[in-house]
Amino acid sequence: MPQWAIDFPVWLYAVYILAGYPFGMLQSAYVVGKFFGKIDIREHGSGNAGATNTYRVLGFRYGLLVLFFDVLKTVIPIILLYWLVLGLNPWGLEHGQYIHGLLLGLGIFLGHCFPAILKFRGGKGVACSIGILLMFHPRILFIVLGICILIVVLTRFISLSSVTGYISLGAVTTFYYVDYPEIIVTMWVLCVIGIVLHHKNIRWLLDGTEKRFSFSRSSKKG
Repeated sequence: MPQWAIDFPVWLYAVYILAGYPFGMLQSAYVVGKFFGKIDIREHGSGNAGATNTYRVLGFRYGLLVLFFDVLKTVIPIILLYWLVLGLNPWGLEHGQYIHGLLLGLGIFLGHCFPAILKFRGGKGVACSIGILLMFHPRILFIVLGICILIVVLTRFISLSSVTGYISLGAVTTFYYVDYPEIIVTMWVLCVIGIVLHHKNIRWLLDGTEKRFSFSRSSKKG
């Protein structure tokens, strides 16, 4: 077992996840919906408090705003963790040091998807996953985004792209970090949760009622 894994106490896993959770509860989709649309975004479209549903219900620029904020709320805490708490360069890490940011990111992801302040009804974590990958392994991000973009171009289903992205993320991470089981398990936990949260979209895809991507607004499924 690598030395970094031996020196990493189990209780610290919980500390990082719990520390990240409050950041995840900063629900930009909910705030944007209330401030700009005078609505609870979770009561419209797919009922998801995320960038895609915000885009479908309120329009492209608001969806982009939510996407930007949700990525940022993931990236900034991870940078602060490495710089201020651990005294490390976030862009000069060894493989074993990634686990710190991944666990904090997982906590942010969980807070976003299951925010206690909103009765555990949040988003599906795609933007948070992008933020985690920006800090974890940009090359994996580019691979996964490339696959996702290809799926959207071929099918125009954002949900199918997201599910495929989560599967690809788990698979590519496993390939890159085969000698680091803690990293693999942490990432697959995130991916499985992300896929499960798309269960409605998967059902709509299977029965042929899922909406395809377009630049026109829609308050229906998304």
